[in-house]
Amino acid sequence: MAVEVETRSAPVPELPPDARPVREPRVTSGRLISNLTLVAFGVLFIAPLLWLILGSFDSHASQTIEWPHFTFGNYTGAANSANLQALRNSVIISLIATVFATIPATLAGYVFSRQHIPFKGPLLLGILMLAGVPLSILIVPIYQIFAPRNYLALVPAAIFLGVTSLPFELWIIKNFIDAVPIDLEESARLERAGTLQILWRVVVPLALPGIGAAAIFGFINAWGNFLVPLVLIANASQQPSPVAMYGFFGGNVIRWGEIAAYSIMYSIPVLILYLALSRLFRRGFVLSGAIRG
Repeated sequence: MAVEVETRSAPVPELPPDARPVREPRVTSGRLISNLTLVAFGVLFIAPLLWLILGSFDSHASQTIEWPHFTFGNYTGAANSANLQALRNSVIISLIATVFATIPATLAGYVFSRQHIPFKGPLLLGILMLAGVPLSILIVPIYQIFAPRNYLALVPAAIFLGVTSLPFELWIIKNFIDAVPIDLEESARLERAGTLQILWRVVVPLALPGIGAAAIFGFINAWGNFLVPLVLIANASQQPSPVAMYGFFGGNVIRWGEIAAYSIMYSIPVLILYLALSRLFRRGFVLSGAIRG
């Protein structure tokens, strides 16, 4: 007579809903190569910044990265009147270029976003292609236009830099305006608001992140330009910092410490601009409560 034995397995404890199985980290060759590549690129970016910081305080600065012989003489030598004037010229040129690029780009971006324009797609594509035209091929004809009219000065050169930034800024701002709901404009029109009032009070506040990004692009495009001021500004006292920095490479002696110190001074306005506009990028679009029932 066979006896059947009933076997029961121990109950499996249930995991809580928020518990996840712990996986052991796996080191694969692909992940190792990608991490080493990122480390290599990080070193390539950090090394010049490290040289700038250490070299600016080194009385015996050279092309190599080494622990500095501390001194503030590099900053006092770099902060002479001519270099400070060049720094002011860079600020003036960049501000003028930003204004002459961002304001027209905002107006044109609103028109391209909201109005029906024949052949809008090919026209926008042509504008985007203009953004890729190198400035070097425009220098000679622009010089031939400016020279007979005595336009080889700071303001005309700044306006030209602003015009060269206009196509790409238009594209940036237009894409941000596309994301603004048109219902807001229709509500404003019911309140008898004009087109400029709608643009200034409705569209611009909501598209500020894109306008700020475009303004930073235009500012940096003019801030770091070397060739245009060198050719289109005849007065040496109106030259910006990139041209003045070239004067450090003179004679048989290269003042590496002053170059590093002046480079740090030259980067401070851009850093201030980024910190001032960083709130725009953090907040993005805030549309909640914009439409009243």
